[in-house]
Amino acid sequence: MLDKVYILIPVFNEEKKIKSVVSDLSKYFVNIVAVNDGSTDSSRDILESLDVTLLNHSINLGQGAAISTGFKYIQNLMNAKAVVTFDADGQHSVEDAKTFAKEILSCDEEVIFGSRFIKNKANVPFLKKIALSIVVLFTNRFSRTKLSDAHNGLKAIKKDSLKKIDITIDGFGFESQIIHQVSKKNMTYKELPTNTIYTSYSKNKGQKLINGLIILEDLFKSRGTK
Repeated sequence: MLDKVYILIPVFNEEKKIKSVVSDLSKYFVNIVAVNDGSTDSSRDILESLDVTLLNHSINLGQGAAISTGFKYIQNLMNAKAVVTFDADGQHSVEDAKTFAKEILSCDEEVIFGSRFIKNKANVPFLKKIALSIVVLFTNRFSRTKLSDAHNGLKAIKKDSLKKIDITIDGFGFESQIIHQVSKKNMTYKELPTNTIYTSYSKNKGQKLINGLIILEDLFKSRGTK
């Protein structure tokens, strides 16, 4: 059943983690698409040695651009039924990815958003909670949604629904843009809990307070998009 679900991993300078992330996912998923977003370390070389479909950006464009490239590729695949997005820094649980993959194939909803705040709120570092709570507040208000987590990199989308999503924000704000479009186009959605694994490595790579302000600026821009 999981051979109908494609895992999409945006990658930028993840030479320390990407091999183990792909290895863990490969135990359950046969279709993994990695978008190398202009990495300047050895990420591309490592990915070329792994059993993944590799898409390359010649320069770093941003995570939103990487996800957009992956969406456009997957929505044209005849055998694909859905996509699950998965971060390259090792903070996501493969068990969660399996749960999301099975659920998106069986549920009526078009999109499943991951949430760190349904069951595992205590795992989220304090400063990250602050940044995320601000983004969630404004995202829900602007998009008229009711989500507990607005910027979780683990989500699942049915393939036929990818054509309704047009990502034009290259940076972190693309997550809010997706939510805005889901609401504006009356796409059905729900949340599932995720067990995000925070390490010193992933915390250094992840969301910071200043990024929350950048995301809010991008969110204002996204209101004028499709």
